[in-house]
Amino acid sequence: MAAAASADGDFRIDGFKEAVLIVRDERLHLDCWVGNGGWIVRHQGDVDPRLLAAWGCAGACGQEWLLAHPDCDTGFVRLLRLEGAGPQLDIRADDQCWDSGGIFDLNVRVLNVDAMAARMRALQWHGVAPPIAWDFGTLGVKEWLVRGPDNVRLALIERLHPPLQGFDHLRDFSQVFNSTQIVRDLPAALDFYQRVLGFEVASRYESPGFAPGPNLFGAPPGLAAQIGLQLCIVHPQGKVEGSVELVAAPGADGRDLSHDAGPPHFGMATLRFPVRGIEALSRHVEATGHPLAMRLSTVTLAPHGEVRLLALRAPDGAWLEFFEVVSPVLAG
Repeated sequence: MAAAASADGDFRIDGFKEAVLIVRDERLHLDCWVGNGGWIVRHQGDVDPRLLAAWGCAGACGQEWLLAHPDCDTGFVRLLRLEGAGPQLDIRADDQCWDSGGIFDLNVRVLNVDAMAARMRALQWHGVAPPIAWDFGTLGVKEWLVRGPDNVRLALIERLHPPLQGFDHLRDFSQVFNSTQIVRDLPAALDFYQRVLGFEVASRYESPGFAPGPNLFGAPPGLAAQIGLQLCIVHPQGKVEGSVELVAAPGADGRDLSHDAGPPHFGMATLRFPVRGIEALSRHVEATGHPLAMRLSTVTLAPHGEVRLLALRAPDGAWLEFFEVVSPVLAG
């Protein structure tokens, strides 16, 4: 099923447009993305109660902030602070990098990861290991996995070689261009994205073990060689832009943290993918036998206006939302 569309072209999915973070205190995240990352607030307002009801939080209310790189029309971050949403736990609480379940991180590009790490530490964001240079196939990167408030984790990535193309706008943080999920069974996760959603493989990488010495996951050097790395990036059209990175760590035997992934819990709650033909997508998903996590609902989603939206759970619990604009906001 190429290009994330049905065989007769009834629906089309594009790469994710935004990541939704449910937070206790928006100020800490605004300091990260706006104060430090150079982003702007595109929208601030009330969360539509219909969305909260569809999440199973009828009677709750909330505020939201849509954050964006000033030069980009995708790769957004939406902060939600909720009240009356019932018990809210931390998604992937007390996690290690090799624990599976939910959304693991959001990827942004930076020009100098060491300099950015110093700035992030001053904001009380801390990594599992210092920035690590490594080769991902033919690409050389220097990467830092850093965690902050509400257990939100970012991968800050500096390209070493070949030169980065299409990022002339990069100053502090780029837009969010990729998001990782740690999975227990890579073939099962890949089957969901390819068979149910029609995604294409953009890139693959596999290593039987981490190299000796410090490593990206912060695994003890004496055990790192026993932990493998299987990585597959998928996207509706096979791009690395709004893509999903599936990572398995055979040999690590991490915990399964899939149970509390998704809204209304704190942290990286969902990725949102724009769709054309969402009714057809809903029928197609049901025909595959994969259950809907949230039935098709109509909500207001600024700045788009009224949208139809549904949700699915990936095999390792990640909550994914798909939306189609049905009543756009007209410019004044």
